[in-house]
Amino acid sequence: MPECKKCHKKGLFLKIEGDTGLCLSCNEAFAKEGKELTQKIMEAKNKVAETKDSEEKKSARKAIEKYGNDLVALHKAYNLQPSQELLDLIETYKKMT
Repeated sequence: MPECKKCHKKGLFLKIEGDTGLCLSCNEAFAKEGKELTQKIMEAKNKVAETKDSEEKKSARKAIEKYGNDLVALHKAYNLQPSQELLDLIETYKKMT
């Protein structure tokens, strides 16, 4: 019988997303929150690449680390494994600060 990894709903007719193991409502909530954090990370990465000011770069790198850690925490809250790419990104920008 299908069971959601997050809310633990189960039932014969419960639809579970194959790639996440979440029910449709939990998957939608995860995707929404994850998208917001990913956008913030991308904005901070762009700022690091574009700005010449060292303090702004430092601030943007710290933002990447913060939002990346928030995204890892979101994955854990939904009983999902964060990608190695995300973990590497956080580690890379952590070493730069």
